[in-house]
Amino acid sequence: MKNIFLGMALIAAFSVACKVKTTKENTNNTNAKPTVNASNTNSKSEDSNAPVQEAMSIENKTLGKVSHRYRKTGCNTVIEVKLEGEGEIQTLIPKDKLSNQIDVDGTEIYFNFLLLRMPQPAGCSVGQPADITDIVIKKN
Repeated sequence: MKNIFLGMALIAAFSVACKVKTTKENTNNTNAKPTVNASNTNSKSEDSNAPVQEAMSIENKTLGKVSHRYRKTGCNTVIEVKLEGEGEIQTLIPKDKLSNQIDVDGTEIYFNFLLLRMPQPAGCSVGQPADITDIVIKKN
């Protein structure tokens, strides 16, 4: 009886010790959008806050370039992202069609993405399908 109780106590202790610790990365909310004070109707103050809001909207986002280089092979639109530190270019295939304003070859955009485990579209042998969200066009 003592052996059984001791064994159960050890299993409980190990299972608690193996609990995954929450890190700062896990608790960050990267999809949070900046809010604008609705009671402020002064247009001058809204204009002065525009650069701050733009900077907040691109924080923690990925910079990429819209490309149509694979249209002949069957990929309509892709987004090319240069990975930091590696120097390689990662090609993302948007799951949903981009808006006409964004779907222009060479347009640089900031966005969030989630790689998807789904097959590539027919005729598209390059890149990974991804869910592209929170798109902001880069201002020059």
